Amino acid sequence: MRVLAFLAAIYVACTMPDTATASMLAQAQQFTGLHEVKNNRRLRAALGINPARTPWCGHFMGMVARRAGREPPKAYSFASSWLHFGAPVRLAFARPGDVIVVRTGRGYHVGILSALSKSTAQLIGGNQSGRVQLSQFSRRQVVAVRR
Repeated sequence: MRVLAFLAAIYVACTMPDTATASMLAQAQQFTGLHEVKNNRRLRAALGINPARTPWCGHFMGMVARRAGREPPKAYSFASSWLHFGAPVRLAFARPGDVIVVRTGRGYHVGILSALSKSTAQLIGGNQSGRVQLSQFSRRQVVAVRR
């Protein structure tokens, strides 16, 4: 009986959507289209910083995580701090709502996975061309997937 209960728990954990990651995706989507200049007042109120003057992808993710009931990393404003958020997941097993850290030149960018194809990861995040939007990144740029 204990083995059966254990197997049932594994089945549920593997087949049910993770509500925490789904909630982060839903929270991020509420801000889609907001621009750091045109919508400065609203973004400034949500983020606690002026997004027109500060790199803000990490700030956006911190706000999204808190609204979803998750605890962001201590230095959440730095995209690289998200390398240690939640639990690691292999890219092959990534699903919408997971936190993705990508390498961009000499730095990092962080966003939430919206879709994954053979060659790209579509992320929703802040400070993507100065706004909250969906952007495509090469799978080769992905350095971490966190759930």
